[in-house]
Amino acid sequence: MCARSDQVQVFPRSHRSPNYRHIQQGHRGRPAMLSLPPALRQSLVYGMALATTKAISLLMAPIFTHFLEPADYGRLDILQTLADLLSIVIGFGLADTLYRFAGSTNDKDEQQTEAANVIGFSLIVGLLTLLSTQLAAPWISSHLPGDITIVQTRLILGTLAMSGISLILLSWLRMQEKAVLYVTGSLGRVVLQASGAAAFLMYGFGITGVLIAGLFAATVMCVGLLTWCLRTTGILFKASRYKTYLIYGGPLILTGMAGFILGSFDRWILADEIGPAAMAEYALAAKIALMTAFAIQPFDLWWLPNRFKILGQLDGKKKCARAVGIGVTVAVFSAVGIAIVGPAVIRLVTPETYHGAVVYVPWLAALAAIHAITTMVNLGAMSGRTTLRLFAIEGSAATLAVIGYFTLIPLYGGYGAIAATAVALTSRLVVTYWISQKCLYIPHQLSRLSGIVTIGIGIVVFLPSGDGIIAPALWAMLSGALVMVFAMMIKLMPNPLSVSR
Repeated sequence: MCARSDQVQVFPRSHRSPNYRHIQQGHRGRPAMLSLPPALRQSLVYGMALATTKAISLLMAPIFTHFLEPADYGRLDILQTLADLLSIVIGFGLADTLYRFAGSTNDKDEQQTEAANVIGFSLIVGLLTLLSTQLAAPWISSHLPGDITIVQTRLILGTLAMSGISLILLSWLRMQEKAVLYVTGSLGRVVLQASGAAAFLMYGFGITGVLIAGLFAATVMCVGLLTWCLRTTGILFKASRYKTYLIYGGPLILTGMAGFILGSFDRWILADEIGPAAMAEYALAAKIALMTAFAIQPFDLWWLPNRFKILGQLDGKKKCARAVGIGVTVAVFSAVGIAIVGPAVIRLVTPETYHGAVVYVPWLAALAAIHAITTMVNLGAMSGRTTLRLFAIEGSAATLAVIGYFTLIPLYGGYGAIAATAVALTSRLVVTYWISQKCLYIPHQLSRLSGIVTIGIGIVVFLPSGDGIIAPALWAMLSGALVMVFAMMIKLMPNPLSVSR
C-alpha cells in the first residue's frame, strides 16, 4: 500500500542534518571537500575504496582469460549468475528491511535494537539456506547449463551463505557511517579472494580453485564482521518482529528474482542456445559493462541507507529530489565512460578470442545505467508498509523480458538479449517513476533528468568505432565533460567552484 505524503514523518520536522547549514549557507575558508553536499562527500569516501576494489577486479580479468578457456570462463559466469539468483533468496530483502526499520527512527537505542534483531534473523535465514542448498546441490548441479560439477556447485552455495550474512552486517556499517571498517572488510575480502584465485589458477586448479578462494575469503569476512557485531551492536532473536520483516521483505525476494531475470537470466538462455564458449564473449562484455554499476555504487552506498532519514528532514522531499538529480548524472556519466573505454580495455588485456565482446559493451553499459536510475526514483514505492506494488512492477518487466529472450535470442543471439532487456528495463523505469510519484510525490525535475539521459543515449548511439587506446580515452574525457557541464548548466549537479566560495 502506498504511503500518503502527509503520513511520512520518519523524523521530526525540526530535525536537521549536521550538514544542513553547510548546504544552505556554505563555509568560507573551509576545504572544498567539506563544503560539498552530503551525497557527493559520502560518495567520494566510498569511491576511494571502491576504486581500489574494482581495480583489483579489473586486473584479474587478464588472469582469468589467460588461464581459462572461453568454455570454462562461460561456466564460471553461469555459476556467478546462480550466485546472483540465490543471493536474492538468501538476502531475504533484509538489507532494505534494515534500512526501512532501523533507519526510520532517530532513537539510537531503538535503532540498535532493530538492527540487532534484523542481524539475528539474517543468521537464521543464512543457516537454513546453507543446509537446504547443500542438500539440493546435486539437483541444482544437474539442471545448470554448461556441465557444472557438484563440487563446484557446493562451493558457490557455501560462499553464498557467508555472503548473505555479511551483506546485512555491511549494510549496518554503512548506516552507522563506519567507513573505515566497511573499507577494511570489503578490501580485505577482495584482496584475499583475488590472491587465492590467482594462486589456484597458476597451479592448475581451474574453476574449482577460484571457487575455493571465494569461499575462504567470504568465510573470513563473515567471521570478522560477526565478531565486531557481537562486541558492539549485539545480536537479538525477537521472533515477534519477524512477521513485520516478512511482510516488508518477503515481496522483495520476488522483486529481486524478477531483477535477476532482467540482469542475468539471458546468459542461461544464451549458454543453452549458442554454448558456453560463444556465450563467454557476452559474459565478458557484461562483466566490463558492470563497471558502470560499480562507478555508480559510491552514490548508492550513501543514498540507499540514508534516503528515509533525508525524507524525514525539513524540506526532505526537495533534498531527495536534489540527491536523485546528482545520482542520475553520475549514472549517465559512468555509462558513457564505460561505453567508450570498456571495448579498449577488452582489446588491451584479453586474448583475441575474447575480442568479439567489444560490440556488446556500450549497450550493456547503457542498460546498467537505466537499472540504477530506476532504483533511485523508487522511493515512493518503498516508503509504504509493504513492497507489493514494487514486486508487481518488477514481475511484469521480468515477464516481458522472458518473452523477449525466448523470441529474440534464438534469432539474434546477444543482440536479441540486449533488445529484450532494453524494452523491459525502459518500461520498468517509466512505470516505477509513475507509481512512486503516485505513492509519494517527490519534486523531481523530470525535464532536466530526461535531458541528461538523452545526452547520454545520444553519445552511446553515435559512438565512433576504433581499435586504439588513446582515441577512446580522449573521447571519454570529452564526452564525460559534456555530461558534467550540461548537468551543472541545468542545475542537476552543484558547481564545485561556486560551492567552495
